[in-house]
Amino acid sequence: MDSQHATLDPQSHTWLELGEVQQLLLDAYPGVVLGVDAQSRIRWINPVAAERLGYGREELSGKSIAGSLISLEELEARAVELSAILGEHVVADAGVLGTALRRDGVASEHDWVLRHKDGSPHATRLNVGALRDHRGQVTGLIAVEPLHRSAEEPPLRLTHHDSLTGLPTRAVLQDRAEMALLRAARQKSVLAMMLIEIDGFDALCEQHGQSVGDDVLRATAGRLHFELRKTDTAVRLDRGQFAAMLVDLHQPEEAQRVAAKVAQALAAPVNVGVARLSLVARVGVAWSPTHGNQLMALLEAAEGALASLPAGQGGVASAPAKT
Repeated sequence: MDSQHATLDPQSHTWLELGEVQQLLLDAYPGVVLGVDAQSRIRWINPVAAERLGYGREELSGKSIAGSLISLEELEARAVELSAILGEHVVADAGVLGTALRRDGVASEHDWVLRHKDGSPHATRLNVGALRDHRGQVTGLIAVEPLHRSAEEPPLRLTHHDSLTGLPTRAVLQDRAEMALLRAARQKSVLAMMLIEIDGFDALCEQHGQSVGDDVLRATAGRLHFELRKTDTAVRLDRGQFAAMLVDLHQPEEAQRVAAKVAQALAAPVNVGVARLSLVARVGVAWSPTHGNQLMALLEAAEGALASLPAGQGGVASAPAKT
């Protein structure tokens, strides 16, 4: 891919003067490196980051990192976390990247989910430090994906996100479901759980290889992220199976409509290298309070609905009402 770090227009004020050695180091760095100015606009991105995130040469230059590479939902969640840690209100915008740095004067490291050009999430960890001009004034931020120090050191473990798809883990779903179910009971709203399966996923991996299967999972995660609201939660459970929690619904029919949209979106062909694979997506739906007021009860009901769909046939099935 034709990609390299993007620099400012030579006519604008110089905030980052990269020498030849610095440019070579950025080009050769095997992890993600991003340069962001004081207005949170992306000013350069190294080739590895551009390729991993699906962008071409200078395509991101000048764009705000908020909404392009990092979702507003991700920034809001970090702002809430920092507000609790610092004991003060932190605004939910791109400035949260450098909040700890501005307060303590030291670099901060945190897990983030960067967004691929196709919308799919990519989990990583970024160490954020200050960029300074020749007078020592802070002119922006540099975000670097740390590398392992030795072969014995285990890779970074993103405890709250699946390393392949970037989606939250089942533990996150459990935490969010507990609070969401309490809110649903209090507000007399509907909470729905969808169990989603890429039919024949194991056979697909055997035929085309695990790397193709991984690409399918990433594409599925990206499509789920696109179809669901910010307040909903999608997670990867196992192999080709996902779950999604829909909150603050008024009627069960809303969940059924969303499930139909998800099944249609996931069944669209996926481009994998030079191949174009057709997929079959099956969705089972259950909701509270009809099918239970606990996460496991709803997942089991959704699993029963999913099992009622014939193998090899996509579509949506709703769990029957309890008698």
